[in-house]
Amino acid sequence: MMIMRFMFYVIGVGGTGSLLARDLAKLLIGTGHRMCLIDNDVVEKKNIIRQGYQEQDIGDNKAIALSRKINSLYSMKCLFIDQYANDTNLIQHIEKYRRYTPVIIGCVDNDKTRTMIENTVSQLDEAVYIDSANSEYEGNVYIYIKDHEKTSGKMRGQCYELEDDVHPDDMSCQDQAAAGNVQYLVTNAKMAVALLEHCNALLSGYLNGGVQIVRRFETVFYR
Repeated sequence: MMIMRFMFYVIGVGGTGSLLARDLAKLLIGTGHRMCLIDNDVVEKKNIIRQGYQEQDIGDNKAIALSRKINSLYSMKCLFIDQYANDTNLIQHIEKYRRYTPVIIGCVDNDKTRTMIENTVSQLDEAVYIDSANSEYEGNVYIYIKDHEKTSGKMRGQCYELEDDVHPDDMSCQDQAAAGNVQYLVTNAKMAVALLEHCNALLSGYLNGGVQIVRRFETVFYR
């Protein structure tokens, strides 16, 4: 797939997404590729333990706080959407930056948003969709590449039925935030590194579609 420039959309900058975004920015310095963070959640004190935020970020929107941090540290322009991703704002942003091939990285914890993302990807001619999910100790990553009629890998919803669960818009901030669990910090960090490896593979021209299983003390990848 001949692609010149990518726009990386990190959807959900909580436990996994915030840790990914701060290092993904380093991969993109001087490359001509860009990134956009998407989240409507607000930084809370309990988020400090396992997410990429500091005390001074408390009360700020996560996407704004993290993009501000990235832009102050590196010579790049990290964009943000301070709303939960939906089939309107995501498509509108992709259309606005149509010169870039969208790389959608799902770091969400609900299938309702995943379903929306998959429906969006299905409408696009070209896209890379990398979706992560994890429990307390393990997780997995689905990699799907679409180049017009040619595809590699499968989306999560093509492998099993996604649940009709609650979208973040329907939950309170208290319900959205997981407890400050140190084990989740370890697992989120592993998932962020796994996603970063796939982003690096994409930039290096050898990303393949497939599924990566990330287990405690073990990582297995298969196509």
